[in-house]
Amino acid sequence: MTLFRVGEGLPTPARSDGYDFVRKLNASIMDSSKTSSAAAPRANVERLYLRVLATSDLHMQLIAYDYVKDRQTDGESLARLATLIRSARSEAESMGALCLLLDNGDTLQGNPLGAFLAKTEFQPNPMVTAMNTLGYDAVGLGNHDFDHGIAHLARCIQAFDAPVVGSNVTSKELPGLTASALLERDVQTTAGASASLRIGIISALPKETATWNRQQLDGLVQIDPPVSALQQAADQLKSDGADIVIALAHMGIALFDEGEEAQNRVAEVAALPHVDVVIAGHTHLRFPGPDHQSAAGANSDTGLISGTPVVMPGSGGSDLGVIDVCLQRDTPETPWAVSDRVVTLRPLTEDIREDPTVATLADDAHLATRKHLAQPVARITEPMHSYFALASPSPVTALMAAAKRYAIAKAVEASDLAQLPLIAAAATPATGGFDGPGNFITLPSGQLEQRHVAGLVPYANQVWAVKATGARIAGWLERSALIFNVLRQDRSDQMLIDPKVPGFRYDALYGLHYKIDLTAPSRFDAAGRPLPGERGRVSDITWQGAPVDPDQEFLVAVTDHRAGGGGMFRPFEEDDIVVRDNAPLDRALIDYLSLPSLERTVPAAPWQFRPAPGVTAILHTAPNALNHLDDIAHMAPEPCGFTQDGFARLRLHL
Repeated sequence: MTLFRVGEGLPTPARSDGYDFVRKLNASIMDSSKTSSAAAPRANVERLYLRVLATSDLHMQLIAYDYVKDRQTDGESLARLATLIRSARSEAESMGALCLLLDNGDTLQGNPLGAFLAKTEFQPNPMVTAMNTLGYDAVGLGNHDFDHGIAHLARCIQAFDAPVVGSNVTSKELPGLTASALLERDVQTTAGASASLRIGIISALPKETATWNRQQLDGLVQIDPPVSALQQAADQLKSDGADIVIALAHMGIALFDEGEEAQNRVAEVAALPHVDVVIAGHTHLRFPGPDHQSAAGANSDTGLISGTPVVMPGSGGSDLGVIDVCLQRDTPETPWAVSDRVVTLRPLTEDIREDPTVATLADDAHLATRKHLAQPVARITEPMHSYFALASPSPVTALMAAAKRYAIAKAVEASDLAQLPLIAAAATPATGGFDGPGNFITLPSGQLEQRHVAGLVPYANQVWAVKATGARIAGWLERSALIFNVLRQDRSDQMLIDPKVPGFRYDALYGLHYKIDLTAPSRFDAAGRPLPGERGRVSDITWQGAPVDPDQEFLVAVTDHRAGGGGMFRPFEEDDIVVRDNAPLDRALIDYLSLPSLERTVPAAPWQFRPAPGVTAILHTAPNALNHLDDIAHMAPEPCGFTQDGFARLRLHL
């Protein structure tokens, strides 16, 4: 635990007709007292107000720029969010409220700017500089902050002015990381008295990070179970005199029972006895709001879980999380206690422009990144896109599979593994989903540049290989097919894709052929547990025209992320990983594309839906997909309007 003391000298609370921060809290307090058998609060009770501002999953989106498409956007960015941060701070100051600004991790990775900074060690990192400029009070770590290696992360941690907290992360390679922080702030109470408030900060990320990022972490970093680590850190902070404890939980709010190896454990964190406020993240969703209406125990209207205020502020700077807390005590000798809280999200609106002070911090790194991304790498003869990749096999996915297969074939050519049938697993990197209708891949015919490769390989993945039997492959395909809703014969226009399942979890296995029956129930529940008596949806699995035997062995090219269980499931064991060389996926893709076109073996489409006459389904895709409907003519696509968030709706005939 590290103590950080700053005297802020905030003014005595005053009225402000333009802002109802105190009014909302006091109204809530009075409402609570009316419904309670306890007596109304005594007049001499001392109160103070705390405002917590939160960001999460910024993913290097410092400015509103799409480096893959090489154009300015009107999308999310920290530079735009800075305007909301300054406004929210000003409001708090006008009411005499103490204001903290916190970040919940996944900050240093996520776009080509972050990758370029890590590979070149361009200094200073403009995201860190921007967060220092905005005056963040504490920063937590997310799983993707490890993606570019420990050395890069260590340099960034050292550059932060604020404490960087990791309660379940231990490493001698990260000397600037602290297990907890105790911030001490001078405040004014409602009685006009000066007081010192001690705020404890704890932070944790999923334990699975150690497996997802083993390439960077093995032997260097220990990651403990998050909930128990947070409990221990919170208990210690309270023992050290913390008046309030805030948990930066880089985890989501579970939308279904995730089983024994759950990643999204915010509900458990919110129930910890000494945790008063929780900042959530990781899943890129929002809370409070409609994203979590199906989450057990979570109040999507009030933002409370187990009575604890929780905020999840989207991703990329899409929203500013705001938690307003009222603390009170009977006498100066008694401890402060949370008496009420109000949780809100402030989304970016069209009228909000980038803060020029923050935006210009990216100028040098931005120009250097664009110059790097403009470098030519290869040529392709036909354009490609991912508009329909979740409805029909996509050339983009086939390209990724071919690059992986080529890399592994070279790696094993002189070994006994070369005797095994070689197939490749590939997920399409951009299929809309949570990130909106702009989240699709488009590759022009002709010259490809580094920026196109960056769009195809958004993460610092390696190409590995696993051994897998036919039986394991069948289960793998069934788990992947959970992305598709079970369609009923008596209903029309059902949604094809389950919105709770992100597109990157859908693996296609190139080299095989198989069918998916959308009208059949799955063999597994949402957490991947077998359902008794269900035969499943995937059938007719063949290799080179022959049925795959359950005991038949294959060599499967995968990413290290999937080999480590990334995507909520792991279809094989540790001993099944047989190739784990240092083979970056982006390098493998460039090597494959550098081959003469005649030497590029493009794998055949591996899967198709089993015909379901009379059944239709709705696919959400990019508006520009309407110019490419001939690509899925076999599904007789019919445009049927647009969603509120800009997706084109297509009716597909199955």
